[in-house]
Amino acid sequence: MPLTTHRLTFYYDCLSPFSCFAHFVLKRYQNIWPIELVYKPFLLGGVMAGSGNLPPAIKPGAAAQRAINMQDFQRNRGYFRVPMLPTPSNFFGPEGPADKSGLARDMRYQRLLTAIQLDYPNKVMAATTQVFDLIHLGEKYRDIDNNVVITNEVLEAVCVSVGIPKETCTRIHDDDVKNALKTTTKEALEKGAFGAPTIIVSKINSSKEDEQIYFGSDRFEQLCCTHDFPWVGPCPDHPTAKI
Repeated sequence: MPLTTHRLTFYYDCLSPFSCFAHFVLKRYQNIWPIELVYKPFLLGGVMAGSGNLPPAIKPGAAAQRAINMQDFQRNRGYFRVPMLPTPSNFFGPEGPADKSGLARDMRYQRLLTAIQLDYPNKVMAATTQVFDLIHLGEKYRDIDNNVVITNEVLEAVCVSVGIPKETCTRIHDDDVKNALKTTTKEALEKGAFGAPTIIVSKINSSKEDEQIYFGSDRFEQLCCTHDFPWVGPCPDHPTAKI
């Protein structure tokens, strides 16, 4: 592993498909880049509300962009080599982004990741992979209407899959977990986040003024150029760069 010179902080919500793409890139490069990698789950809804941002699906002009967005999604699946399923039907509830029946207002999975971050920080990346599988990749979690079904048993299985007690999922009801998730969301907003993922890179022991902030999953080439990190595409085992 290279000598660690930088800290890369990953603010994300597993609801975000672009956070999913970025997560797999970070997993692949974590031992190639000279970084201390810090995962910080936050609430995308809180960041959107706090920054005044709107979900892409309801922004002005969303209908005009629908065709290219659908094609872009398919291109990203191939480019990132992440076999993501179509967007869950219950991404939002029937009444829109504020509908509490939708995944966008279901805080359980982000609270679970926050609990794991607090109690088992070395397991948070692996648990994040499992939650992304739950929401975006795993057909077994979808019903016949393409809804993602999250139950206590599903959350317990996330814990068991990464080698921690299944009882950890009861921590989603604890005040310290709820407060930690709110604090991380506020922290991300203060650093300039307006969506997910938000990535902060700085040299170890540098000042806040030296932080570089990146939004989305399509800035890795720029990130690597800025910090002199190696980059051969989103999957180093299948380079896209050509000489």
